[in-house]
Amino acid sequence: MGRFDDTVAFLTGASTGIGRATALRLAAEGATVTAVARSAEPLRELASRSGGRIVAQPLDVRDTDALRAAIGEAAGRHGRMEVLVNCAGVSRLDPILELDERHWREILEVNLTAAFIASQEAARHMAAGGGGAIVNVASIDAFAADSPAVHYCVSKAGMVAMTRSFAHELGHLGIRTNAVAPGLTATPMTMDESWQHITGVYEGRIPLRRPSTPEEQAAVICFLASDDASYVNGETVIADGGLLTGMWYDPADAPA
Repeated sequence: MGRFDDTVAFLTGASTGIGRATALRLAAEGATVTAVARSAEPLRELASRSGGRIVAQPLDVRDTDALRAAIGEAAGRHGRMEVLVNCAGVSRLDPILELDERHWREILEVNLTAAFIASQEAARHMAAGGGGAIVNVASIDAFAADSPAVHYCVSKAGMVAMTRSFAHELGHLGIRTNAVAPGLTATPMTMDESWQHITGVYEGRIPLRRPSTPEEQAAVICFLASDDASYVNGETVIADGGLLTGMWYDPADAPA
């Protein structure tokens, strides 16, 4: 028996990284997952590995009408909606004094507005079915500035605030809303050569001395989505290897 046997789940940002790992874990534990992302081919590959438990749904979450429709179709196909994971996210490095308004809007639309629309729509189906769980994938950048990425930091801080608001307003309907705030995670983006100057600095400051894997973040997400967290509501779990516990670590103190 899996923790998500007969559970209907909807997940955005499923084609790579944390979203992909979460979709696979949900499916492995018994859930039927509608997996959303812009890129169709990675979704098809993901679905092929799931034994029929993952349904690929290519779409751009900025198309809010299509997003609402996809959630409605998934709930209608199965008669209910019980888990939503908002993992779709994009990031850019734009200095504040050079930041184009178009890029500001793009980050907010993908990272925050789409998460709100998906949560609102899924919560309607959850309320009709007696409850459910929403898990938002935020970031430690909600709590400490990463430069130059003000738009990303603001979007993730907004997601943490939205998590609390949903938890407070919808808890009486049996809908739990929580978030995970990952630290540095070994995804295709962060392991790209262009990011190495950043990841190298981070790794030296993380007490565990390594980035997380997407699977480690997926484990936290699935805990929050499961009945194991049945009395957890409105929380943001920071999964950063201890990075935010201290301001600075002297490399001279590192073991050989």
